[in-house]
Amino acid sequence: HALSGGEQQRVALARAIAPRPSMLLMDEPFSGLDKRLRDHVREETMAIIRETRATCIIVTHDPEEAMRMGDRIALMRHGRLLQVGTARQLYEKPVDLYAARFFSELNEFEATVKNGRAETAIGTFSAHGHADGAQVAVGVRPQGVGFAIAGDGVPGRIVGHQFLGEVDLLSVAIDGSDRPVRVRTRDNVVPFTVGSTVWLTADPRDVLVFAKESE
Repeated sequence: HALSGGEQQRVALARAIAPRPSMLLMDEPFSGLDKRLRDHVREETMAIIRETRATCIIVTHDPEEAMRMGDRIALMRHGRLLQVGTARQLYEKPVDLYAARFFSELNEFEATVKNGRAETAIGTFSAHGHADGAQVAVGVRPQGVGFAIAGDGVPGRIVGHQFLGEVDLLSVAIDGSDRPVRVRTRDNVVPFTVGSTVWLTADPRDVLVFAKESE
C-alpha cells in the first residue's frame, strides 16, 4: 500500500520474470507508468527477457512501443490478423490505409488515377498497381512534407505552429484541401510565422497510395 502505482507495476513485472519462464504474455505492461519511467523499465525488461531467451507476447495499442520492442509485429483489426512482419515492413509497406494510420500520422487526400498517377492538392504521385479511373486514397506523412523556394511546389499559408523541441509542427492551408496539411520539420531556415506563405513539396518515399475503402 505504500508503493506508488509505478512501483507496483515494476514489482509485478519483476515477479513475472523472476521464475525465468519460457513464455510470457504481457497485456499493456507499461501503460501505468509515466513516459520517462516507462522507457527505463521497458529497456530493463527487454534486456532480461533477451537474457533468459524467453518468448514474450506483448499486447499494446502504442505503435512506437510495438516498433521498439517487437522482433515481429502482428497488427490486428476487429479480432483478425491484418498484417504480420517486422517494424520496417509494416511501416514502409502497410497493406492498407488502416495499417498506415496505425504507424504514422497521415495527410489524406482522395484522387482518381490517370495515366498511372494520382493527382492531389499537394502534388501528383505514382499510383503503381492501380488501374486508370480507380478511386484511391493518398496518404502523405507529415515528416515527408518539405519546403521549396518561392514559386516551386504548392503554395500554402501557415495557420498553426507548435514548437515540440526536436521538431516544429505546422498546419498549412492549401487550395483543394478541406483540412490543413500537417508538417513535421527541423527546417529552421523558413520563418514559421502564422499567416506567412510557404511552398510545399512531398517526398515520394513518404507517400502511400491505397484503393479507396468505404468507411
